[in-house]
Amino acid sequence: MKKKIILTAAMTLALGVTLTACNQSAGTSVPSNTGAATQPTTNNSNELKEIYDELKAGKKVSFEFWHSFGDAVSAPLKELIEQFEEEMTAKGFNITVNVTNKGGGYDGLRSSINLGADSGSIPTLALGYPDHFADYIKQDLLQPLDSYAYNSYEEISLDGVTSTKNDFISTYWEETQMIINGQTRVAGIPFNKSTEIMYYNSSMVDPILYKLGYITYDESTKTYGDWINPTWEQLFAVGKYINDNKTTLTYKHNNAEYSVDKDMRFPIYVDSQSNFFITTSRQWNGAGKYTTIDSDGKGTVTAYNNANKATQEYFLDKAKNNIFQFPGAGGTGSYGSSYMATNKAFISIGSTAGVKNNASKNYYLKTTTVPQKEYGANANNAVIQQGTNLAILKKASDKYQMMASWLLIKFLSSSESQVYFSTQTGYLPVRQSARETEEFNKLLNCYKWNFSSLNAEDKMYFSQYAEVSKGINSALAETNYYYTDPAFNGSSIVRDELETCVNDMYLYGKTFDQAMTAFYNTLAKSRITVKKGE
Repeated sequence: MKKKIILTAAMTLALGVTLTACNQSAGTSVPSNTGAATQPTTNNSNELKEIYDELKAGKKVSFEFWHSFGDAVSAPLKELIEQFEEEMTAKGFNITVNVTNKGGGYDGLRSSINLGADSGSIPTLALGYPDHFADYIKQDLLQPLDSYAYNSYEEISLDGVTSTKNDFISTYWEETQMIINGQTRVAGIPFNKSTEIMYYNSSMVDPILYKLGYITYDESTKTYGDWINPTWEQLFAVGKYINDNKTTLTYKHNNAEYSVDKDMRFPIYVDSQSNFFITTSRQWNGAGKYTTIDSDGKGTVTAYNNANKATQEYFLDKAKNNIFQFPGAGGTGSYGSSYMATNKAFISIGSTAGVKNNASKNYYLKTTTVPQKEYGANANNAVIQQGTNLAILKKASDKYQMMASWLLIKFLSSSESQVYFSTQTGYLPVRQSARETEEFNKLLNCYKWNFSSLNAEDKMYFSQYAEVSKGINSALAETNYYYTDPAFNGSSIVRDELETCVNDMYLYGKTFDQAMTAFYNTLAKSRITVKKGE
């Protein structure tokens, strides 16, 4: 059963005093929401209400829910689903959720659904990205959710969502609005959202940042300041310093001394090849330099151009000088955190959902925003908005299974569930109301507390969630930089092949032109439109 977050009286009082200042310094302001579906559909409200009433009267129903989370995220999801089943039973429902963790990550989940589409071996409820949903729409698998979300009956409609207002973060909601049979429809409901941030071993890196003039040092408290608004040039200067001094660099943590591992290949790792290419392309060259989409929903790949060539050659030079790389170049690790844990790296750029993996008993972890090319009014600041949405697949499901799965969507996307899931995993709440709760603001502030002043119960809470708190604060500080790319039929293939393209350049020594030519040739075989620019 879901565990509640309980504030002690002393904690509640302290939060009331410190909350505003802490949130401002952390950069956690969120834009107001205006996103609502352009065509709410409610003409079958009575039919859906009849189905709901039959379920509430005890009609037995079970449905399949497929996800692809690892163990750390699967556990709190399981707790939420168990509580959903308990609450439904208490109200008279007889709903069973059969949860399956599909291997291979989100791409493996998408492949399993695509492969099972012809035979009907697919779930009722599934997680996915908009480009996955584009595939499902083409195969007529996806159930539009307008009539559920905007239903005239409160028991069915989505809390906080009407034709004039929306409690969901606007950028999250907007990406779920997709063209289905010529109309803009609600294709899914936001659930687990993240972005990329930068993690670093501050026990080693803080003194270097201070030496290079990027942070301050308070002599009276013997503490270093935070790394605010980092640039790629700053990041690479730190990496070069570590390389130049790797035989002599040491640091102390918890009365133990550590040094650079003799097998360190690169001090900095970036987890996602495709995110890296798209993000740096936007930072250097603006939007539209990777893919574009026309008014009919047809996409074109535009990544092969001289602007991207110059950008990637800048980064390739840093990689060739052993300053940064992707995890595949470092040995057997799948993520930068693999090398951070053994002092084979000291900085890693990756998802906020990986915050616990980047923490270690061997150093003090700090987080900050993803490096930008520059800052200012004319800067193309960019960091990816990622994470999946919940969708109902109609091909192998009846009306009762779809209604039961919708009720689970309502539960999982509720403000209370979102706060709990965020606290346990590092994902960001998808609702504005969740971000305004006392519980969530407790989480935001917890890493700043002086542990010696807390009672035993609060010490346990803060020690458990301090790392998640750091990651979420850094993610929220990037809110105004979030971007998403338009989803179209085949766009998931484009991202898969882009990863191969980047690997060809950074891991296998191909030039930009060679890698891009192979990339475009592969896409052409899949009948995806490509355009080479100047």
